[in-house]
Amino acid sequence: MKYLRQLGVLLACCAAGDALSILLRGALPGNVLGLTLLLLLLALGWVRPHHVEDTADFLLQNMAFFFLPACLGVLEVFAQIKSEILGILAVCALTTLCTAAATALTVHIVCRLQRRRRQEVRGHE
Repeated sequence: MKYLRQLGVLLACCAAGDALSILLRGALPGNVLGLTLLLLLLALGWVRPHHVEDTADFLLQNMAFFFLPACLGVLEVFAQIKSEILGILAVCALTTLCTAAATALTVHIVCRLQRRRRQEVRGHE
């Protein structure tokens, strides 16, 4: 029952994000709005991490299953895109590197800010 309740919270955020996307006439994708809504609910404390934690962990551990339909879709149109495959792979490699660099930079900045905050707290003691 706990998992159904947690899944219900996640699906409610997803549905609300989709509804909001329709209201915004597709200016932002529903899944992005749903995740933003979940983040907002978590930040405000209206949803606690234990309300979604187990189901979210399960979904993250089994994320590969969610990519199967996209991969199969690519296989269906492969004959049409095979002439552009090198360009597609280059874009995939470049965006992967950019994402890794942005993530590393973000982690570096957050660690630096946390270190600075700890030093300020120690200085006030």
